[in-house]
Amino acid sequence: MANVTLLVSKSCSACPSAKTMWKGMKVKYSFTYREIDISSEPGQELAERHSIRAVPATIINGRLTFIGVPPRESAEKAIKAKAKPKKTDDED
Repeated sequence: MANVTLLVSKSCSACPSAKTMWKGMKVKYSFTYREIDISSEPGQELAERHSIRAVPATIINGRLTFIGVPPRESAEKAIKAKAKPKKTDDED
């Protein structure tokens, strides 16, 4: 299963868009998702480990994948390779 971590900040104007996009992807794909504030201790550790200087930053399976809000198509392509599609009611 894919693990998506979104590094965010309360003062970031683009972060709400990134949050909305990734939460929307969870409707279609099965992956774990968490948001971490860059000012928190875990956020600082991630920022240092990945040399992140801007948010939003998306880490997929431990690899920095996007800085900023990625185009939905790029995000979907990145997650599609690592996450399972969710079943729809029609597939049952």
